Amino acid sequence: MRFRQVAWPLGFALFAILGYWLASWTLPAPPADRTRATDTGQVTGARRAMDEDPVRFRRENRPPTRNGDAAAKAAGALEGQRILMFGDADAMARFLARMGDGVKLLGRLDALNALRVGFDDYGDLAGLLDETEEGFIFPVFVPTPPEGTVQSGAVALGDGLHEWLGITGDNSTWGRGVTVAVLDTGVEAHSAFSSNIRTLDLNGNGVADPNGHGTAVASVIIGGDPLTPGVAPGADLLAVSVADANGNSDSFLLASGIIAAADAGADLINISMSSFGDSGLVRRAIEYARAAGALIVAAAGNNGIEGVSYPAANEGVIAVGAVDALGNHLDFSNRGTELSVSAPGYGLNTAWTGGQAASMSGTSFSAPVVTGAIAAIMTEFGNGKLSASQAWDKLSSYLNDAGEAGKDVSLGAGMPDIGRVLNSNTRGIYDAAVASNRIIPPDAGIPYGAVEVLVQNRGTETLINTTVEVTVAGKKVSSNITSLAPNAVRTVRVPVANPPSPNSSTLKVDSRVLLTTGGADAKPSNNRRAETYVAAGSN
Repeated sequence: MRFRQVAWPLGFALFAILGYWLASWTLPAPPADRTRATDTGQVTGARRAMDEDPVRFRRENRPPTRNGDAAAKAAGALEGQRILMFGDADAMARFLARMGDGVKLLGRLDALNALRVGFDDYGDLAGLLDETEEGFIFPVFVPTPPEGTVQSGAVALGDGLHEWLGITGDNSTWGRGVTVAVLDTGVEAHSAFSSNIRTLDLNGNGVADPNGHGTAVASVIIGGDPLTPGVAPGADLLAVSVADANGNSDSFLLASGIIAAADAGADLINISMSSFGDSGLVRRAIEYARAAGALIVAAAGNNGIEGVSYPAANEGVIAVGAVDALGNHLDFSNRGTELSVSAPGYGLNTAWTGGQAASMSGTSFSAPVVTGAIAAIMTEFGNGKLSASQAWDKLSSYLNDAGEAGKDVSLGAGMPDIGRVLNSNTRGIYDAAVASNRIIPPDAGIPYGAVEVLVQNRGTETLINTTVEVTVAGKKVSSNITSLAPNAVRTVRVPVANPPSPNSSTLKVDSRVLLTTGGADAKPSNNRRAETYVAAGSN
């Protein structure tokens, strides 16, 4: 039997104990469709994962067919179209010279020596591919509304982004001089934005945002209104329109947007879009942007599956998953070893088109939290401007851990905390935190399972003799951590003492840390996590 959290909004974990109480350690399968509520109404619909072959291939691996485009269909790619990638401009020119009427030129990306071509019969293309690398064109889309469920007890962030990130005081100039590109549906002017906004239209949207998604994403970065706060309001925004009014795009447009952003001098590129296809052209665009000094941050996807979506899963991209306001992994957020970090993605207040505001959920809004945090650290850490990579190194060095100690497939390496980064050189900060509770299934040594508590030192001074109290099903166990260095984590495991009562479907866990030496705790609010877990299927 599975357990779900329903009360005490101070954490989320999965609990089961013995026998049929431990029949499954996975979350319930999410439904196919999900509804996202905004102040503009209900937006419904869902997009399903596609099974595809690897995107990169050569002609000999894909025999011609005159009965449709079976290869593209099987891969979940656009039919009747291909990406052609050449070793140099001369090879591309030779292809164009002999292309003929059976193959149509649909687009070109000279920076990568790549063409987008269309055909009615693949045989017309196959005979021209002597010095060409061929690739599919995959659908790319705005990954909302989230597929899957938001677990009971999840807490919306609302307008609490600054507090969550440890931002105190005026941040209105943070990010000044940093160029952040948002590849999305466009960005509409809004009273919450005071930043300079440039527009590059690759999809015919003009200067408007016909969807609203891009405007909401941008506001997480540059929002300057207390109702819809942003992380780095002073940054310059480059709105690169690569998706249509329905949030649909493709891997050629996405690669074109990455190249355009890099060529326009973007320090950071935010991609709150997803694909199930690993595009060789997009990989080359990522390499191009990195060589130009741009750092790419992308959403992990909202399918509730094991598998980070692309381009977040590509090498060199910071992949961001979603947590609620309490730092708990959200069920819809995709998991995987490629996940870098997690950030709030449930019920964030954002700007919306028409001068409105909306409450938004999804990894689309977790990604710009991280993008904005990097932009802020670029200008606010130390005396000079850091590069995007240097700022990311600082941010990732002071993440708030949770879940398993260190990196895990649900949360990545942790969650950003700008306050910790900016105070990292300030001595005299004592901050012990209960980072998370985790349920361990039974084995020969722990016949009824155990609760594992993760404790982190989020201050700048070594903690000596820190007391950890864990109460499970009414039984308290105290432990002592002799020494905990700044930024270090330690796990305390408490076995469940008794089998579950057959008349009870709940389990209460309460864990806390207490400083016994040193100064006062700088953030008492993170000293305790208390949860009630209910067996899945119980009322």
